Amino acid sequence: MRQKFEFEFEDQSSGNEITFDHGNSLDEEFNITIENNVAVMYGNRQAFLSLAKLFLKIALCNYPIGFHLHLKKDFDADEAEVFRICLSK
Repeated sequence: MRQKFEFEFEDQSSGNEITFDHGNSLDEEFNITIENNVAVMYGNRQAFLSLAKLFLKIALCNYPIGFHLHLKKDFDADEAEVFRICLSK
């Protein structure tokens, strides 16, 4: 079965900004843990779709080297940071 994914977004890289496109229901479940010295990412489908959109923006736009994001558990601003994304050369 073939599927198609279309994603239209505003390029905010000139202002070194990015918006996080999460679901309207805010039911993303996302966490990173360390198990046997290996980072393990847990997430539901909504969370992985939100991450995919975030990675596409970083990959396709002109963010500078060193651009970084701090992601929190379940993408909730009141939770602890669990994952950091850093753009390298």
